[in-house]
Amino acid sequence: MGSGEPPEQPPGLADEWGAQKDQQSTRERIYGVALQLYEPTRVAAVADQANVSKETAREYLKWFAEIGMVTQDAESPALFSRNEAYFEWRRIQRLQTQSLEELERELEHLVAKERDYRDRYDADGPGDVDALEHADYADLESVWMDLQEWRTVRRRIRELEHARQNRNGSAHAPA
Repeated sequence: MGSGEPPEQPPGLADEWGAQKDQQSTRERIYGVALQLYEPTRVAAVADQANVSKETAREYLKWFAEIGMVTQDAESPALFSRNEAYFEWRRIQRLQTQSLEELERELEHLVAKERDYRDRYDADGPGDVDALEHADYADLESVWMDLQEWRTVRRRIRELEHARQNRNGSAHAPA
């Protein structure tokens, strides 16, 4: 193969992902799985996904629960899920590092975007919209994507406003 020529066989995505995962520490692998625990999940499932023993997964999950990142939803069997309040708090903490002008500029942009969604769908919020009333079957996915984006915009407005109001660092981590 000469210089500048593409490789004969591009690397497979699964191989590349597996190699990257193999380079991660145990903590990083369990953390990566914990970020995806949107529903209560058994320790064994976390261990399988992180490629660690159940005992190791349990130790890290308990530690993550102590710092508030996950919640332990049940004891027997032990079930864990991500603590959304913790991640919201983390996002707000990061936002508080921005200048007041930056926060207000982004807030202004998102409030205008939220107002556009209200006007477009003639509703106070995404939960008040019946997607079928605004699109035929072919365009339904587009409306659903709009509604999801609207929810994200509203969450982001809430976080920006909280960060703006609490710039002195008085907001505490969720319990």
